[in-house]
Amino acid sequence: MNAAPKARVDRERVLATASELANRHGLDQLSMSELALALGIRTPSLYTHVTGLDELHRLLAIKGLRELDERLTRAALGKSTDDAIKAAAHAYRQFVHECPGVYTAMVPTPPADDAEWHQAKDQIMDTLLTVLSGSGLSEDEAIHVLRGLRSLIHGYATMELSGAFKHPVNRDDSFQRVLAIFLAGFRSDR
Repeated sequence: MNAAPKARVDRERVLATASELANRHGLDQLSMSELALALGIRTPSLYTHVTGLDELHRLLAIKGLRELDERLTRAALGKSTDDAIKAAAHAYRQFVHECPGVYTAMVPTPPADDAEWHQAKDQIMDTLLTVLSGSGLSEDEAIHVLRGLRSLIHGYATMELSGAFKHPVNRDDSFQRVLAIFLAGFRSDR
């Protein structure tokens, strides 16, 4: 009986497998040896696809930023401003829950000379600013609101993942309320 042929290992498969491992075990638990084992190759062979963990984390960050941007765009598309903001916020939170390891890779500020990573991070900002554009905010006001919105989502989702919200009151309901308070607050501030 012949064994099934090995799946070809390329950079795309390396990133997909690294994403799965990081999301399952945490980014800090991802190692080159674990990744090679999951791919069914020897660790030295992995270095033909990535130079090491730093590059792998960078590539996971860029991949994650692009995926999050796609999700935000799909969630907000065709909705009124408030509904688009809410939909984008829920899509963002869901991404953090579904991809916690990749999200961890996305959080750090990219090195100043990494244009590709900066472009992926800036695209998220542009998408969210587009979502906010119907609210009549000035450019500076929109940046303030966007910073607050991202902080709200990041803080809430990462606290959920850490197990900080132990009380049995429904966390989805709490998120809805916090988001509604935030939206009402930035509207009343105008």
